[in-house]
Amino acid sequence: MIKRKPESLAFFIVKYYDLKDAIKGQGTINVRKKFFKITAQIKPSINSDTYTVCFCYFIGGKIDVWVKGLLQKGNGIVPPHIYHKNVKEDKVKLCLYMPNYHEYDSNKLLTANILPWTCEWLYFYELFLITKNWFGNGIHPK
Repeated sequence: MIKRKPESLAFFIVKYYDLKDAIKGQGTINVRKKFFKITAQIKPSINSDTYTVCFCYFIGGKIDVWVKGLLQKGNGIVPPHIYHKNVKEDKVKLCLYMPNYHEYDSNKLLTANILPWTCEWLYFYELFLITKNWFGNGIHPK
């Protein structure tokens, strides 16, 4: 197991502003609780729809990415590669990587990994709606 230094408060703040500026999102940061939340409209490709995406980051590397409107858009079909669905709020929590495989590096900015993976997931989701096949590979969480 790789032992890493704890994330600095300065890098946590840099991650917040880097992601917020890159996606022109609206955000809140709570330095005391070491948490930030950024919501933005993301369009994964020129021909794609626009999606409301919420990035919830906790200092130390934990990140949750929620997308609103997918259950309604898919006529109730639950998309693959998600961790949770919230039917009441019509949002799903995306599965972007498998934590046990160490694909995600919390020492990098979120624009270097989480943001591109989110856009890629949305692209594969649009293909899934058309074909009913998931082309994104990976292991589906239980």
